[in-house]
Amino acid sequence: MFSPLFSLLTLGFGCVQGAIPAPATARIKVYGDYTVGWHSSYNAQDDQLGIVLQGYLMVYDTEENNMPLESIEVEMRSGYPGVYLIPAEAVKLVGYPEASVDPTDQAAIRDACTDENGNFKSDPEWCAWYWDTDSQQFYEISGQYVATSANYHPNYFVGRTDGRGLLDYYIYVDAMPVYGNSGADARFGSVTMETSIGVDSATFEIRTAEGE
Repeated sequence: MFSPLFSLLTLGFGCVQGAIPAPATARIKVYGDYTVGWHSSYNAQDDQLGIVLQGYLMVYDTEENNMPLESIEVEMRSGYPGVYLIPAEAVKLVGYPEASVDPTDQAAIRDACTDENGNFKSDPEWCAWYWDTDSQQFYEISGQYVATSANYHPNYFVGRTDGRGLLDYYIYVDAMPVYGNSGADARFGSVTMETSIGVDSATFEIRTAEGE
């Protein structure tokens, strides 16, 4: 479970400089499905409680011995408004910050990192860092991706593969679709993530753990 120390992300996506269209013989391979532990108590959208998932996809040429293809333009789209896409270049692992409050105390974090109008502020600097309560590690999100509005939910981006034919990404799961009761007996559906290189496409799912 990730406890974000900042408001939601603002991501500006569009055409990627230097990216090229995939040849007709190109294919895309995704990392696979995800299963996450989930509970109705933190399923509210924009509640600043969620999980960050890391993954990658690969683009290769079927007529060149499955050779990885570099600089291929890839589109990704989330199938649910509570699941957001984060480019890998916006995230890095960092050391323990000198936070002035307990990073597990959401109320204290909100008080320290928002102004009198409830808007996010990046001073102190540690407000723009994520703390993973499972691994006890911090992740820093580049300041240009920190939002001043919690109403922006980035569900689409365009990236390009690196020299290994890979595209790394992060997914922020803020809320999952609910079926049946919305209380303690809530049952959650899956979310489909779509990827495309034009000449080929692939999907993967984010599911909740059995019994969660």
